[in-house]
Amino acid sequence: MLTTALLSAPWVAPLVRAVTTGLIVVLASAVAEAAGPFWGALVISLPVTAGPAYVFMALEHDAGFIAGAALNGFAANAATGAFLIVYARRGPRGSLPGAFGAALATWLVSALAIAQLAWTPLTAFLLNGAVYGAGLVLCRARVRPSYAPSPVARRRWLDLLVRAVAVALFVTGVLAVSAVLSPARTGVIAAFPMALSCTIVILHPRVGGAATAHLASTAIRGVFGFGLTLLTLHLLAESRGVATGLVSALLVSLAWSAGLLGVQRLRMRRPPAGW
Repeated sequence: MLTTALLSAPWVAPLVRAVTTGLIVVLASAVAEAAGPFWGALVISLPVTAGPAYVFMALEHDAGFIAGAALNGFAANAATGAFLIVYARRGPRGSLPGAFGAALATWLVSALAIAQLAWTPLTAFLLNGAVYGAGLVLCRARVRPSYAPSPVARRRWLDLLVRAVAVALFVTGVLAVSAVLSPARTGVIAAFPMALSCTIVILHPRVGGAATAHLASTAIRGVFGFGLTLLTLHLLAESRGVATGLVSALLVSLAWSAGLLGVQRLRMRRPPAGW
């Protein structure tokens, strides 16, 4: 009887969502921190934050709402590209507040502008293509920096706890605002790069701005693929059902990551010539 009463309590579902999402992001970001720039960028660009948010939104909203949020989230993914470009350019020679603050301001301005417009799959795709194409050119690294943690920057479990709490609160906030905002606004908010932000804030003092900026520049390719997962969800949510759309979007994300991994292996077989 007590167990049934606890499970039916209104605070249980939000708590489960927050804890589940926080654990997912802690695991992903810990792997990112330990595996080096390529693997770190690959893991952290997976839908570890927005993915659970959309799953939980699907439990509370219809297919039309999910499709609309995913389309505008895809458009807002371009703002994340701008965020990565600014940090990748400023991180090597700037402090964490300066570089991250500029990147965050860029995301906010870009996202606000994107939220004012009506998007189609084509226009959102063209916007993402332009932003991420520019990012590949502007953030091409000529020298691979050291990714070794600073001897004075020790791993603290508090760092992981902060990441878990921040992401859990973010997902909870997205679900809360989705009850009162339109799908377009919800999609833009859900596109906020929470996992990337937490990773940058933790890694910059640990391994330095140059190495963290290198991870951000590498993540540009992976985050473009994340946008394609949102496009997939938008295209399939209403026609095939939300569950099919979510599963297909995950498969697209995994296929994109596998493709990047294949390209990376081909590059490693060539003589080193900068990255």
